[in-house]
Amino acid sequence: MSDFHKIKGVFDKENIKANKKLVTYMFFVVLATIFWFLNALSKEYTTTVNYPVTYSDFPSKKILSNELPSKLKLTVRAYGFDLLRYKLSFFQSLNFPVNEYTNNKMEKEGENNFLFSTDRMTSQVAAQLSSAISVTRISPDTINFQFSPLVEKKIPVHFNSKLKFEPQFRLGGDVILKPDSIWVIGAHSIIDSVKQIETEILELKKLNETKKKKLGFQKIEGLEFVQKKVEVQLPVERFTEAQKQVSLKVINLPDSVFLRLFPHEIKMSYLVGLKDYETIAAEQFELEIDYGTIDRTTNKVSVNHKSSPLNVSNVSFYPKEVVYLIEKRSSGNE
Repeated sequence: MSDFHKIKGVFDKENIKANKKLVTYMFFVVLATIFWFLNALSKEYTTTVNYPVTYSDFPSKKILSNELPSKLKLTVRAYGFDLLRYKLSFFQSLNFPVNEYTNNKMEKEGENNFLFSTDRMTSQVAAQLSSAISVTRISPDTINFQFSPLVEKKIPVHFNSKLKFEPQFRLGGDVILKPDSIWVIGAHSIIDSVKQIETEILELKKLNETKKKKLGFQKIEGLEFVQKKVEVQLPVERFTEAQKQVSLKVINLPDSVFLRLFPHEIKMSYLVGLKDYETIAAEQFELEIDYGTIDRTTNKVSVNHKSSPLNVSNVSFYPKEVVYLIEKRSSGNE
């Protein structure tokens, strides 16, 4: 046997002895820990635990206007074993029937505030815990209930959308909402701050025809909507570009002068739905020259666009200025 293998054998024996000592040491450490833990659990402790609470049976014509605690902090006394059993167990939340605990006081008109002492719940809480756990204190010691009378109000509906149309299509009129306003129920302070009810956002792409959709409303904390949906009608039409030659109208012109304009007609460009194409006349557009604004240091005057038909859009005109010539009227003719 080589010297290397002799040396390796010696070290292997030493490692085995060392490992046995380590295992023995760890065994006693674990055993001591277990005894310490069991001893600790056999002692009595005072500690705090959180217990969930839910609320039900609210007054029928009122709304809660303050936030209630979702958990009660219990100061309890028990042995460690019982506390451990509690920590490892699942308990349902404690139910708080408001009308029952307030003797229906909040149902009366004008009664909107109530202070409830949580000491009255000690026996109910203790009944849901182990009999070995003693409840010595509940925090908060008082729960403050603040209610507001419910009122009704009719509020306008506002339509929210993200619409994309196919080329040469657009909205062909006003969006129709049925109903255009809804009744809501809530606290006076909340209702007064709401100016409109927002619909859910309607997203549509490649629109090329009239659509009808039903939409819900965006929630408002503390408000109840009597109607849950609104019908939305989107009138969609095909449109085209059109042009008209429109004569200029001169205002504030003295009787003693005559104003010549070059050109005297302006080209109007606009978009119009195909169904309205034939109904548009040049006379429905109004373009003005205000004689009172003429600057005599230049030979041009601005054209003012006063009005267009309601069923056209994207209106533009050219030129924006025209050349003018002022002539005195003769006594007999222009």
